[in-house]
Amino acid sequence: MAGMYIAYADKLLNFTEQHAQEIAKQWAKALMSNPKTAAYKKVREFKLVNQGESFYKNLKRLYFEQNMYDVATAYFSKFAEDQFYENIPLDEAVYALIMLRRQMWLFAEFQVLFTSALDQYQASDGINRTVLLTDYGIIAMIRKYNELKK
Repeated sequence: MAGMYIAYADKLLNFTEQHAQEIAKQWAKALMSNPKTAAYKKVREFKLVNQGESFYKNLKRLYFEQNMYDVATAYFSKFAEDQFYENIPLDEAVYALIMLRRQMWLFAEFQVLFTSALDQYQASDGINRTVLLTDYGIIAMIRKYNELKK
């Protein structure tokens, strides 16, 4: 049964990697137009697309990493540093990460990647692990912002 869940996670992660730039463009547009992330309006769109694309292309590696916490901490500390030096407030940077995660699912749903209720149920394990990964990212971002403020 666990193998089946991995297959569905693989399906989502492979799909995300293959469509990384397209998903990242949608994320950047959503980020720049959302009132909760107003500071991103001053960031050049190509920078945001590059950040999003990097996340989507690295997600599979991060997802299957044996020591996910340490690898996620390093990856998202760099993400936080980039946001900090763009003068993005911490709350907006965290929300950007949440939107990054959500944009992947919205894109997959729009493309009807998981067509049946069973597909969606079995994909939930992958979604839960992705949430865990980005939760680690949020913790890393908060720590990095606090470190950089000193």
